[in-house]
Amino acid sequence: MLNFQAIRWKYPRNVGSGFTLIPKSSIANQDSDQYFLELATRLKNFDVIINHDLPHLLRGYLKERLHKAQKLQIRMIRKYMNEIERISKLYTNTPNNLANQKLRNELQLELNNILNELSQYLKDLEPKARFINHLKTQYFHYCNIAEYDLDIINIIQFLERNFIKDNPHVRILCSNDILNNNNKSKLNRLCSELATERLTNRKLRIIYADFSYCSFVLSDMLILSSKNKQIPYEPLTKRLTSSSSSVRSDEDVINILLIGETGVGKSTFINAFVNYLTFNTLQQAASNQPVALIPVSFLITTGNNFQEHTVKFGNFDNLINEDFDHPGQSVTQYCRSYLFALNHIIGKKLRIIDTPGFGDTRGLDQDNINMQHILEYICNLTHLDAICFLLKPNTSRLHIFFRTCLIQLFDLLGSNARQNMIFCFTNARSTFYKPGNTAPLLRTMLNSLSINDIPFKKENTFCFDNESFRYLVALKNGIQFNDEENKEYEISWSTSVNESNRLINYICTQLSPFSLSNGWQSIKHAQIEIIQMIRPILETMRNILRNKILWKMDSPNKSIELYPQVISHSSMLCTVCKRDPFQLDNFWILPDQVHDFRNACLVCSCTQNQHISIDYMLIYKILNNSSNYQENEMNDLLNRLNIASVEFAYFLINVAHSTTEDPFLVGLLRMIDEEKQICVEKTTNHLNLELVKELEKLIGTYKEQMNQQQQQQQQNNLEDIYEKIKTVSGYPIIHEQIEAIRQKRKIHKNEQQQHEFQVSENAFHGKIYLSTPC
Repeated sequence: MLNFQAIRWKYPRNVGSGFTLIPKSSIANQDSDQYFLELATRLKNFDVIINHDLPHLLRGYLKERLHKAQKLQIRMIRKYMNEIERISKLYTNTPNNLANQKLRNELQLELNNILNELSQYLKDLEPKARFINHLKTQYFHYCNIAEYDLDIINIIQFLERNFIKDNPHVRILCSNDILNNNNKSKLNRLCSELATERLTNRKLRIIYADFSYCSFVLSDMLILSSKNKQIPYEPLTKRLTSSSSSVRSDEDVINILLIGETGVGKSTFINAFVNYLTFNTLQQAASNQPVALIPVSFLITTGNNFQEHTVKFGNFDNLINEDFDHPGQSVTQYCRSYLFALNHIIGKKLRIIDTPGFGDTRGLDQDNINMQHILEYICNLTHLDAICFLLKPNTSRLHIFFRTCLIQLFDLLGSNARQNMIFCFTNARSTFYKPGNTAPLLRTMLNSLSINDIPFKKENTFCFDNESFRYLVALKNGIQFNDEENKEYEISWSTSVNESNRLINYICTQLSPFSLSNGWQSIKHAQIEIIQMIRPILETMRNILRNKILWKMDSPNKSIELYPQVISHSSMLCTVCKRDPFQLDNFWILPDQVHDFRNACLVCSCTQNQHISIDYMLIYKILNNSSNYQENEMNDLLNRLNIASVEFAYFLINVAHSTTEDPFLVGLLRMIDEEKQICVEKTTNHLNLELVKELEKLIGTYKEQMNQQQQQQQQNNLEDIYEKIKTVSGYPIIHEQIEAIRQKRKIHKNEQQQHEFQVSENAFHGKIYLSTPC
């Protein structure tokens, strides 16, 4: 029977919990004893880090993050104690060793998950603690901006007003972890310059302002001083500091979008392709370490008895974008790009964008979700050099969503994008490196599209054999092949190398990059622009009604102003979870309670369709002066926004065919439900009751205008729609909200490139580097 004992560990000055569990040695099950002994040792080490090292290094800063580490530790210890007790009872009451082993493995897996979470958290927090401690040794004062709970519009002003004022002896270094990791040499230089200046001026106070944990995004490190103050209050469009659109120049990057059906082998193709560009011969590849941008897992049979081998290659520990556990579902879960240098073309880099496959077994809805993600990803690029469709030769039929995918791409990019389309065939050794029976199917499908002259010919068609890469990986796993197989795969490798070089040469010499910059117009692009305007338009109309009611019924000299605050992470607003309204003057308002979202909500158990994606929170302020608009101007603006909403909704439903529901009408009805909820909960609700009536009138007017639009079947051309988008986006409060959305897009784009996999330019020895350190 297992017998465990608690031992109290004491540290200097009784710092920390000092409590770790150590299992006594037992002969009942040596494996369990050893596991829990090792685990207890790790817990003891964590206890030292969390309750002694980190408090000493942090010097009272980042208390919330330290507290979270302590909570994770307590959770781990409790789980540890519970599992010890369960396993002790298990061996006492259940003699079945096989069942015991299975349950013990499950318990250990649960413990390991919590342990890994704690370990990763400490891995992130400990370097930060050492950085703060280093700053203190250089006489810096540390300031965590997130602790001040400031509006995004006031952060720089707050620093200048409260720390600098007109004091010439104050310097504030503003930065965040991302900037520091991207440019350590600049950080060290700035810190050294300030520390040196302090040595010559003992009155000097130097402050490190940490923007890592707030939603304000710095484009670069900056130093604030009385001589170098930021411009005072300006409109939000000028105040928001834009994040760097890219951590590298895109001028010399070849962007290839890779699209294909689930199971066609896009991830394997990317691995094979980069190795074909790296090693000219199979022998050269075998004598070096192959490049594995994406972890590889497959089954191979050898010998006369078809012996099965499961082959794995690459780092599965850091795998976050591949799912090998659900056959039929797209292995790649979302768009991910891979960047590497083309050594044979000086100064050029190649970015391959891997996408979720279409034909997912979860159905067409999932295909549509994947396609929408691809389209949004494209919008963050500056250009596309090639759109590569990956197919298998000798296919009996093309998936129905392949045609839909092409149509949606043309809707977004326009017909000129056809010149940048190329077709690649995998596993083409069996068809003598030809498209096989897939060629007539593909030609028929292309001819059926309304876009004419989509090229499908030898020049833009390339045939590869992924099997030669699999053969290489199998060799690295110690699997033997006969001489005939070795020779066949050598030829296959050589052919694929030639095709790879031909593809790159074709893109560089025959294709012009398809620009995704300003001036780009298409139905799908207009749809994306309109969708992002829905919330700004609706919230602006509701706030106009609030101010009209304030003037008539309550405070003629007051007005409510909206201040959008960018949310830096993926967030949603739950339409089901209860929100507690707050009072602003005599109005009750529901706050934007943000839910973190990572494929599922991390806050509540409500379904995804019960959430609304949001890019910014609205901050409400009451001003003791009337709005800049007169009442007749506000009525005019409200009417113009209502008409624009009708035109936009008609375009989305009848032209873009992106929805069958009117999103503007749905939004207005949701607002009425929100205001009615407030009226039920709050007794002093006369202003909100009036707002319900005004919103209902607005919906009545909206429906009348929509009926007229439908009866007349008036359809603005694309140029008119873009002109309307431009006009509505120019209204000040809408403009500020759209700028917040664009700011979020820039953050998202920056995150995409921060998490982009990049191969070292110096040598391809299987080492994959993130473009920025984690």
